[in-house]
This record gives sequence, C-alpha cells and structure tokens, in this order.
Amino acid sequence: MSAHEYDPLDHPEVRSASMFKYGLAFFIGMALMVVACVITLDDGMSQLATLIWIGILALIAVCAQLYLLFKLDLSKTMIWHTVSAVATIPLFFIAIVLTMWMFHHLEMRTMLGAG
Repeated sequence: MSAHEYDPLDHPEVRSASMFKYGLAFFIGMALMVVACVITLDDGMSQLATLIWIGILALIAVCAQLYLLFKLDLSKTMIWHTVSAVATIPLFFIAIVLTMWMFHHLEMRTMLGAG
C-alpha cells in the first residue's frame, strides 16, 4: 500500500485565502462599528432613524464579511453556500422579530403600568 501524500495547503479553498481580504474585512467591520457608535452617541436623530442607520450599517458589514471572509459569491463552487446563507437570513430575522414581538406583548399583559 502506498503512502498517501496530501498537502492541506494544496486545497483550493486554502489557496484562495488572501491576507488582504481578511484585513479589508476586519477594517470594514471596525470602521462600520465606529460609525455606528458615533451615530448612537449623537442626539441629532430620532430613535427610529438611529435604529434604521445601525441596521443598514450592520447589513453592510455582514455582506462585506460574507463576501470577503467566506467568499460567498455566485461562482459554480460557492453557489450552494450562497443560497443556503440567503435562505437562512430570513429565518434568523423572523426568529428575532417574533421573539421581540412576544416579549413586547408579554410585558404589556403582565407588567403593571405598561402601555
């Protein structure tokens, strides 16, 4: 039986890794967090506008990191990973929104003086 010679560094996904993309994803994430922090500390916007801006910045950060770190794109090798991520995102938001809705109504029904 011959010895199996396999170098993990020859794997296509490992070979496509890029320190530049990892650094860019890190700096984009950090910059967007700083902008979100500044928006949060600024009293010039309403609560709704602040939440909308923070949500938009979070969406930009997630999309940039999915593309730069996980290489999710429409190529033949990554299409199913991209489709599964796109199918998972609505389920995640539905779970979060339904949990918030449930606790909002729970507070209104059980807490004294809740409006």
